[in-house]
Amino acid sequence: MVGVLGKRRGILCISVAVLIAACFLSIQSIEPASSCYGPHITADIDRTQVNLNETVTCTGKVCPAAENKTVRFAFTRPDYTYIEQYVLSDPVTGNFTVTQKLDMVGYWNIFAIDGHICDRLFAEVTDPQNPDATLPTPSVALNYKPNYSVIGVTAVFLSLGTAVFYFGTKNQTRKITAIRTFVQIGLIFVIFFGIFIDHYNYPVPAAQISTHELDIATNVLGVDMPDGLPLPLYSCYYPCGRIGTCALWQIQAYIYPFFDVGSGWGVHYASEGVLRLAVVFGIIIIAAILLGKVFCGWVCPFGLYLDLMTRLRKALKIKRRAFSERFNERFHQLGYVILALTVILSVVFASQALTGTQLVSGTERGGYIYTYFSAPFCQVCPMKPLCLLAESSVGLMRPEWLVQNTTGQFFEVGFYLTSTNLIILAIVSIAAFFFRRSWCQICPLGALIALFNRFPPFKWISGVRLNKVEEKCTKCGICKRVCPTQVKDVYEKKGGDVANSQCIYCLRCVEMCPQEDCLQLKLLGKKVATSRNWLNKSDTLKLE
Repeated sequence: MVGVLGKRRGILCISVAVLIAACFLSIQSIEPASSCYGPHITADIDRTQVNLNETVTCTGKVCPAAENKTVRFAFTRPDYTYIEQYVLSDPVTGNFTVTQKLDMVGYWNIFAIDGHICDRLFAEVTDPQNPDATLPTPSVALNYKPNYSVIGVTAVFLSLGTAVFYFGTKNQTRKITAIRTFVQIGLIFVIFFGIFIDHYNYPVPAAQISTHELDIATNVLGVDMPDGLPLPLYSCYYPCGRIGTCALWQIQAYIYPFFDVGSGWGVHYASEGVLRLAVVFGIIIIAAILLGKVFCGWVCPFGLYLDLMTRLRKALKIKRRAFSERFNERFHQLGYVILALTVILSVVFASQALTGTQLVSGTERGGYIYTYFSAPFCQVCPMKPLCLLAESSVGLMRPEWLVQNTTGQFFEVGFYLTSTNLIILAIVSIAAFFFRRSWCQICPLGALIALFNRFPPFKWISGVRLNKVEEKCTKCGICKRVCPTQVKDVYEKKGGDVANSQCIYCLRCVEMCPQEDCLQLKLLGKKVATSRNWLNKSDTLKLE
């Protein structure tokens, strides 16, 4: 029987892998024959280390090409003054070239701009005659102008979280859930703390606005990490304000297209991709061993969104749905399939950097895949459009930025919002409304964490354990019925560590278990939560 089930699971995984690969290939198939397949601009600079008063040459391509198409260049000095040049691009190819003398010591931001689309370059200028010259300070007063929409939304959410915490902790069967909700809401504004830093209202040209991140670290053990520390949660790369970056984006991007030393999207990578990947996996492995999928249940912003969908369903008094046990076992494995496909596609796209042979056309800098499909999972990730829509609604991102850089007959792919990721978000939202935490079942980031926490040898040294005392369990089945990811092991296993790779440590089972100390959560060997004997004869159970 076990062999038959294993065979069926294998067939299912292979079938799903083929379907997802076909989906990715169908998106790629919309690439037109023309090299100018959609609105974008790509630029490069002949060198980034420049002596004072030397001239640099910037070349690039703007698409689509057109008669009298002008590209604006903004050479921004270290003191925030700038030199503007307007260059006419080739009407057939869209190519352009511009030269400029750099007349100030320090870090120059250089922008090639076409409407709301731009590519960002940089140059580091030094004076050989005076290597210790004092760097200039900004000549424009950067007065802080608060975004009252952001402040208002923050106040509303924190007030709601406080109310949930206050009233929820008075209910014995909602105490942990109330604390968890409060923690989730608070951590959103920590993860995206940069939204409180004023970028949008700086009294300088829009092209000079600095990156909208507040990275807590950009160098790890000597390895340059300009995108910040990898986080084992959906701290999405694309919106403003993150303090770290989604590890899944970094894994994709550091394989392709930024495996080599060189320019990235608005940053420069001074360390090889293999070193950056080593940092990413090193941090993820340590985080996974220490806390595992506690990140999924307590920290991940998208997890809060899924929980809010559940609360909305409850408020509307609509009955929840549940997957069959047979389907749930197979559905969960899809997360590993998506993770594997994401890595495989990134490796295939990176063939030029890895092997010197280009296996797929359009992967060169400025090519179709480079511009629109270089992070394959991010094209279908539901967190990306959710973040972009949320930040656009409060004025952190301009709506025209989100929709201009797309291509395809139905705007299937692009850098920000596309019809594809909006449809995926809608499907995930509807599924989460009826099936609790359904996305968490197939989340590739959750699968990555589980690999380094719930499977040997990592499981043996895991810092998080959900223990069950066999003698105290009465097999009432409450733990199985209240679990949002439909974990059976807590109910079926006799004792010991009963969490499996599906468990997100939301602790709903601990909260609802009516047997004193039957279920216990231990972090680094310390008991931090335990079940309580809350059930009296007069209590009415409402399992949800």
